[in-house]
Amino acid sequence: VISVFTVHSIEKESSIIGTLYALGVARRELMRHYLMLPVVVTTLAGILGFLAAVSPVGIPVQMQDCLAYFSMPEITVQVPIYLILYGVFMPPVMACVVNYIVIRKKLSRTALSLIRNETKKKKQKAVQLGKMSFLKMFRIRQMLRESRAGITVAVGMFIALLCMMISLDCYELCVHVRDNNIADTNYNYMYTLKYPEKEVPDGGSPAFAKTMKKQIYGYNWDVTVLGIEKGNSYFDANVEKGKGKVVASSALAQKYELAIGDEFTLKDEETDTLYAFEVTDICQYAPAFYVFMDIDSARDLFGEQDDYYNATTTKEDIEKSADVFMQMMVSMVITITIVSTLIFILVMYLMMKVMIDRSAYSISLMKVFGFRTREIRKLYLDGNFYIVFVSAIVNIPLSKAIMDWMYPRYLVSNIACGLDLSFEPWLYVAVFALIMICYFVINRVLVGRLKKMTPAEVLKNRE
Repeated sequence: VISVFTVHSIEKESSIIGTLYALGVARRELMRHYLMLPVVVTTLAGILGFLAAVSPVGIPVQMQDCLAYFSMPEITVQVPIYLILYGVFMPPVMACVVNYIVIRKKLSRTALSLIRNETKKKKQKAVQLGKMSFLKMFRIRQMLRESRAGITVAVGMFIALLCMMISLDCYELCVHVRDNNIADTNYNYMYTLKYPEKEVPDGGSPAFAKTMKKQIYGYNWDVTVLGIEKGNSYFDANVEKGKGKVVASSALAQKYELAIGDEFTLKDEETDTLYAFEVTDICQYAPAFYVFMDIDSARDLFGEQDDYYNATTTKEDIEKSADVFMQMMVSMVITITIVSTLIFILVMYLMMKVMIDRSAYSISLMKVFGFRTREIRKLYLDGNFYIVFVSAIVNIPLSKAIMDWMYPRYLVSNIACGLDLSFEPWLYVAVFALIMICYFVINRVLVGRLKKMTPAEVLKNRE
């Protein structure tokens, strides 16, 4: 984006640059001049952003929810070298490299060409538009002329939506963990007995539990194999007879991407033994990683007696812990949503402004011929609606699909819970509506810029 605006500024000062060339100013001196602004801006932005992150209002504030919930020692912010390189030095280096490549090409023109403010016409394949109204035809041709700017808007929207999808996926994950954990816990108390009575207590259901391990994304998680009787009233798992046949909980299936018919292994670290299982079904159970077996098959498989004690879990504990994710992540969700929206607004505004500035001569000429601001807006601005509309239709599901693939693997790989990232339909509509609202607001702002353009622009650029 910075390179686009730097090049645009060279184009606006073309005659000045050409005059300086004619007076003997070297290209390297002009290059240094036009590189200075983007490099200084990105350097200051990197430093300010870095300092804000490591200041008391940055990382420590973001960590408050975690510090308040977990019993943790006092921590200090560490600043490794790679973080300084990435946050402070990378932005100006990138700005310098990109702008050098782009500006060098623009400064390769002759002094006379620059003084005359000649613009190289892009070779475009003739497009037969058939019979259509002048307004539609003009809009299409204008979009073709400004295709690079349109592509930049679409790419900027895609990047902003990727950032937004991080926050929305985080939000939906927290909501689903909170709601599903509570909804799927159909008991008030679960007891694992070390020395069970001969008779099952009234109102209870016998079960056989074995804790095993399974690794994914570099983390080794506990997976509980729970042997239950068919028709157990607390778990909606239709278990079958067979040592290797299990019903996977939805949390386990989501985390390990299991489907019906898949085979997977669990490790008993006490005996260093691997057990292979086949998923015969998937049942809704979000609170923990469980696989359900027929109780007799489980006893036969492990050769264990029901004589060990594990833990006691209450529904009240699950309800309390289910809301922790939301409390800890809400500040990050809000921050990233706001930042991604600002990125989108800035990219769209700046690129649409460039389109208008490049057409300043044509717009001024139209004003000479009596076109009103409303008519000029329809010709030069309203066509961008279709770019934004189509880009939103494509980018929203694309960014969602990419983030759904990345989020579990790289952002929450160390979280022991199911990963239900599904969106409600209204959320897609809300994102689309936000994009269109931003577009219409920017459109109205740029109408004011159209009003400021005068017919004098034609006289300033005459040959």
